[in-house]
Amino acid sequence: MSQIVEPKIYQGKELETIFFRPMLTGDSARELGIRVLYNMPVPTVLNFWRGANDVLKPYTAGWTGGEASEKFQKTIEMYKVKSEMGYSAADYFTMVFERIAASPQANLEDLSGTELEEAETQLFRASLAESLRATMWIGSTGRSAGPFNTFDGFLAQLIRDYTEIEPQVEMVSYTSADYDSTDAGENMLKKVWDAASVELKAIKSEGNLAFFVTSDVYAKYEESLDSATLEAAYIARQEGRPSLSWRGIPVIDMKVSGYLKNIADMGKTWVVLTDRRNLALAVNTADFPGTEVRMWYNADEMQNRQRAVFAAGCEFLLPELICYGYKG
Repeated sequence: MSQIVEPKIYQGKELETIFFRPMLTGDSARELGIRVLYNMPVPTVLNFWRGANDVLKPYTAGWTGGEASEKFQKTIEMYKVKSEMGYSAADYFTMVFERIAASPQANLEDLSGTELEEAETQLFRASLAESLRATMWIGSTGRSAGPFNTFDGFLAQLIRDYTEIEPQVEMVSYTSADYDSTDAGENMLKKVWDAASVELKAIKSEGNLAFFVTSDVYAKYEESLDSATLEAAYIARQEGRPSLSWRGIPVIDMKVSGYLKNIADMGKTWVVLTDRRNLALAVNTADFPGTEVRMWYNADEMQNRQRAVFAAGCEFLLPELICYGYKG
C-alpha cells in the first residue's frame, strides 16, 4: 500500500469533538499562555468585571445602596479563514505511516480505520495549530499578500492602538545600545516594567502577569542568568532551564522570530508585559456556514489534499494593562 484514498469529512459535532477541541482545550490551550475561547456565542465578547474599591460606608439603618460593579466588554472581530494543503501521494503516505509506526499498538499490516484517521488528523491539526499560534501574534490584515494576513494579531493591534491620536497602551523603544549592552535581556525587561502603568503593576500579586518576548530577548536574558557566579547558575548552564522568570513574572518565548525575519512591516524584537487574562484567541466552528475539515485523494493529480474552513480572531481587552517595547 502506497496511497491513502479514503476521504474524511468532519462537520458539525464531529468537527468540534474530533478535530478542534483537542487542539484548543486542556494542555494545548495552556501552552499558549493566554485565554482561548472556543465556540463561544457570536458575537464573541470579552468580559471583565471590576468591583468598586470604596465599598465601606458609615452605618445607617436601611438600604443605602451602592455603585454597580464596573463592566468592560470588547467584541472580538471574527474572520472566516481557510487552510488548504496538498501532498504527493507518496510523501503523504510516508508522513502518515511514520506517525502510525511510532505507536506500539499499531498494526502495520492493516493501515485502515481509526489508527489511520487519527494519524491523518494529527498531521493536519499540528499544521493548523502552529499557523493559528503564529497569526495570533504577528498576523496583520494590512498585508495585501501574506504571510499571516488572515486576521490582526496582538502585535499589529498594539501598533494600531499606540499610533492613534491618544495612545491607549504604554510603549518603549529599544536602541542598538539597549540591545547590545551587557545584561541586555534583563535590562529590556526592566525597561518595560518601569514604563508600565500603576494599574498593571498593582495586579502582579494576582499571579497572572507574564512577559511575552521574542526568541532573541529570551536568549539574551538566559545568557545574563548564566553570568551569575552562584552554584545554581553553574548547574543551570549545564542542565538548562525549563522556564524563565523575572522578579517572579514568567518570561515566555513567543517563538515567532523565525517568521518575523521575513516580515517587513513589523519590528523584530518584542517584549510585551500584560495579564494573561487580557489576551484572548477565539475560534468558532459552529456559527459560520461552510465550516468543515475535509481530507481526500485527488486521483487526477495523484495528490492527497486537506482543507479546513472556520472562523478565528484575537483581541486584548484592557489597553492600560499592557506595556510593550520593540526594536525594528
